[in-house]
Amino acid sequence: MDFFKECGITPFINAHDTYTVYGGSRMAENTLEAMKEISRHFVDMEQLQRNLGSLLARMTGNEGAYITNGAAGGLLLAACVCMAEGSLYKYTRLPRTEGMKNEIIVMRAQRNAYDAALWAGGAVMVEIGDADETLEYELEGSINERTAAVFYFVSSLYERGSMELSKTIEIAHRHNVPVVVDAAAQLPPAENLWKFTKEGADLVIFSGGKTLCGPQDSGLIVGRRELIEDCVRFGAPAHGICRFCKTSRESMAGLYVAVKDYLEADHVHIYSELVKKNEIVAAYMAGAGLVADTVIVNKGPVGQNYPRLFLLLKEEADGERIVKEMYGRGIYIGYDKGRHALSVSPLNLTEEEADVVGRSLKEVLEGTG
Repeated sequence: MDFFKECGITPFINAHDTYTVYGGSRMAENTLEAMKEISRHFVDMEQLQRNLGSLLARMTGNEGAYITNGAAGGLLLAACVCMAEGSLYKYTRLPRTEGMKNEIIVMRAQRNAYDAALWAGGAVMVEIGDADETLEYELEGSINERTAAVFYFVSSLYERGSMELSKTIEIAHRHNVPVVVDAAAQLPPAENLWKFTKEGADLVIFSGGKTLCGPQDSGLIVGRRELIEDCVRFGAPAHGICRFCKTSRESMAGLYVAVKDYLEADHVHIYSELVKKNEIVAAYMAGAGLVADTVIVNKGPVGQNYPRLFLLLKEEADGERIVKEMYGRGIYIGYDKGRHALSVSPLNLTEEEADVVGRSLKEVLEGTG
């Protein structure tokens, strides 16, 4: 069966990044095999969640771990756990939060599309700070008897206006308020899987479908044992609002294998292979008239630690037109308006695909092909 032909779907080469709109990342064969194996059998879903969670917690050096349906599902579940305070009665009332701790503090500099997952659970958002800075007294003064949690979104995009995580944790914990960290795209480095909890974060959320290379609809929550226990008690397949966050046995098995692979991988070797793919693309740019220079930057779009290639364009080049033409050739690349540069991420490229990307880019830049 030619699935793409039958369904009229165009397969793309992803030289942009692990974005959800492209399908995230590629899964390894052993990940797919685990998903296939478990799909042939029925299991006790709670036993599966608890056993895999225990193994993942041990692997990542955390008290507990829970598999959810993507980082956004993890945000909703974490918010509900904090508001319910261990009470099944309170949880089953959500998203009605009258008389409950329902305020979640977020920094204005960190507001983003994904905090909508917090509203979905009935949380009232309390913003502190501004685009330039967030001061200690603003957090201290915003905590009251209705405060359920502080949510902290880690990203290099938000650094300028954010209070440091360590200070955020210190102030929140002084008032017995939990801190939840959204680190959805903060891999690599692998150490981030335990870094934030070691700093004192109570729950930390990662996407399973980005650089972990697990199923696109999977996510990982790590953190304090009692809060992870509430994730198990309140999360799907239990009834209530987080039934929306159902995770299949296939995704759970796949993420377990993907995390295991990720932690056992030789990341120094992987980094060198990524650089090599960037260099394959860059080699095609020699003599490309619209490219002023090429540079490899060791930073992902939100601060991750991996190499990306930037093609610095001459003033007369139309970056958006180039991206559109590459799309027409079945290739995703990025365009950074601030740098006036095309960007290429090697994360989802094979060496053969890197060669195709480089050759296609050269043709588009030169108006040939």
